[in-house]
This record gives sequence, structure tokens and C-alpha cells, in this order.
Amino acid sequence: MGHRLLFWLGAIWTVFVLIACLSEGSSVPKVSMLNIPHKDKIAHFVFYLVFTVLWYNYAAKRRQKISKVSLTFVIFTLVVVIGGSIELMQYYCTSSRSAEWADFFANCLGSSIGLILCNATIKKW
Repeated sequence: MGHRLLFWLGAIWTVFVLIACLSEGSSVPKVSMLNIPHKDKIAHFVFYLVFTVLWYNYAAKRRQKISKVSLTFVIFTLVVVIGGSIELMQYYCTSSRSAEWADFFANCLGSSIGLILCNATIKKW
């Protein structure tokens, strides 16, 4: 995948996560056959795992002069800032959403697993 495609996939995914996390709770469809405990935490985990993989791969494809360690730090910091900001916006800006530390933890865990996968699979550049 080219870096331009990865950029647009990352941008679209970021907008999707923002909309999914900030939309009113009543607009989120209820799926009765998916009665999985903590499915919202699984969604947060997956949102940020995919976010991390897309943006990490975009930066790696750009072949910027940045080490894996630095890129890992930058991506994780970005996830912490974005995930934390979304939780704060849920608390202060929505009436049907609530901020939860568990959601923030799921975001960070998804990103951490994504970073481990990326660092294990991307060749040294």
C-alpha cells in the first residue's frame, strides 16, 4: 500500500473514531444477537489498534528519518492525547455519553498491541 492511500485510510479511520465516540448514545444501533460483555471496551481496543497500525505504517512508508523507538513514542503519545481528549469531550460535550477510565485504558491497550505488531513486522528502515 502506498503512503498516500495509508494517509487517507488513517484520516478516514480517525474521523470514524471521532464520530463513533462522540455521537449520541441513542444513535448507536443496538444489536441484540451480539450480547458480548464489555463490547464497548472491545470496540475501543479495536478502534485504536487499527488507528495505530494505519498511522504507524503511513509514517514507515514515508521513510522519514525517525527511529522505531521515536515513532513508537510519537504514535503512542498521539493515541493518549486523542483518546484522552475524546473521553473529556464525552464528559463535557455530550449528554448521552460518559467518560470512563476503562475506555481510555482500552484505547491505550489497543495502541500498545498495534505498536508491538508493527514493530515486530516492519523491517528496519
